[in-house]
Amino acid sequence: MSFLSRLGTGFVAALLEAWQELRIHRLRVLLSLIGVTIAVASLTTAVAGAGMAQQLMTEQLERYGRPAMISTYVMNPGVQPTTQGNIQVSEAFEKTVERFNISYSSKIGSIYGPVASNQGMRVDTQIQVVDPAYAPMHRIFAQHGRWLEAEDAQNLSPAVVVDRTVISQLGLSDAKLPATIELASGSDSVSVTVIGATSTRDNGMQGQLWMLPETYERWFAAGTPLSDITYATWVPIEGSEELAAQFAKQMQAELPGYFVESSRQDYLAWGQDESLKQVAWVVAGISGIILLLGSLSLLNVAMVTMKQRIREVGIRRSFGATTARVFFSVMMESVVATAVAGGLGVLISMAIVTNPKLINTVLSTGLDQMPGFPLGAALLGMGVSIGVGALTGVLPALVAARVRIVDAIRV
Repeated sequence: MSFLSRLGTGFVAALLEAWQELRIHRLRVLLSLIGVTIAVASLTTAVAGAGMAQQLMTEQLERYGRPAMISTYVMNPGVQPTTQGNIQVSEAFEKTVERFNISYSSKIGSIYGPVASNQGMRVDTQIQVVDPAYAPMHRIFAQHGRWLEAEDAQNLSPAVVVDRTVISQLGLSDAKLPATIELASGSDSVSVTVIGATSTRDNGMQGQLWMLPETYERWFAAGTPLSDITYATWVPIEGSEELAAQFAKQMQAELPGYFVESSRQDYLAWGQDESLKQVAWVVAGISGIILLLGSLSLLNVAMVTMKQRIREVGIRRSFGATTARVFFSVMMESVVATAVAGGLGVLISMAIVTNPKLINTVLSTGLDQMPGFPLGAALLGMGVSIGVGALTGVLPALVAARVRIVDAIRV
């Protein structure tokens, strides 16, 4: 028999022996591993919860613009904004976007106006005039219905998308989309068609409504021209600062007499990613404390138990068990036990973290894309449980290895 075969046979035999010992001492094992199970479940839940919290924070920050988001501001000094001027600037923006081969770009205008449902419900809403690319640029998803498309500009009824606040306050939560609401236009109102609703509610109680620039120009610009328009592009992070400067320079050449400024406007440019790192550090500290308490409890129980097993170990030595065999088998008892406890703790954590009702209660703002249970958290929980078993099993194993046959006779 080769050395590797003997090593494998010895390892399997030690595992089976450790499992038999655990079965014999079921009550002792159960009491000593409750703390490990709770610790591993807490650790895994903390790590998995931190991952979901980081995703939630990232989603909230990216709704103001994904990295790298370049915002361009255009102003004609001494001249009031007009519809014709806005068209001229938009054409220059589109031409510059094509020249730099940018895939995601959007005009962004904003005004406030009241909307009302057929049931008489009414809410003041922020109306945002955007292009279809605005949604992926700001991590917005249509939870019901769909997002705006370029073809919606040709609809006979203005197509709009609203957020969760508007849907709720207008009493349309249970209504099937598309649905019709009234949107103020000067002294009159226009019937618009809600084709989609998002899960976001970033504007609080006022809510948000989105429509295409062409839709706004056709139905609402005569009553209220847009006076403050931002031109946004979503580009790769690398080289984005230089691209912003070149973009402004090129657009300035297309608009003689205008003032053009471009700069990055996303959470990485603002330094907000530090808050995500702080969450990771806090979770690491909590996990370390949980792990320390669980391992100390297990070590204490293991040491007390080993003093009660001196006769058992002495009898094994009298039948020819070597020091290495005794050491390894005692340590493997701890490893196998904590592996079972760790697996149970991970299952408990998965049941908690993947519970939709619990997540919706704790994360009141909601996740647009509910993630699955982080594989890294499960692997960490199992790895920690096995590691704790190995570390806490070393001292009892050393005590067992030093037991002599005469010690068993004295007990």
